[in-house]
Amino acid sequence: MKNIRYDSTMILVADDVADAVIEYAAALSGGDRADTVDVPAVGPDGTMTTTKILIGPASEIVVEDADEDELEADAPEFVARLRQAAKTFGHSKPIHADSRPVQDEPPA
Repeated sequence: MKNIRYDSTMILVADDVADAVIEYAAALSGGDRADTVDVPAVGPDGTMTTTKILIGPASEIVVEDADEDELEADAPEFVARLRQAAKTFGHSKPIHADSRPVQDEPPA
């Protein structure tokens, strides 16, 4: 499970949902566009719910690990839809600076 921190709200979601949301946010910011997304989430009482968020170039979204929870509900259709939408902006893969190889600096 992961928490999506959006403004002052914490949204408890499955790992793949959180990853798809932040990857989509990155794709939207590259295209200078915004979208509303109905995020499948776990409510405070443990029931499945939907949280609608606006994602755009100025969105400040943070994803962090949450306590493990057996309530994790997969949302493969949601994840596939968001990843497909991200591809419409010309990004076939998300850009992750922390996964790029470090290149040696050229000699001076």
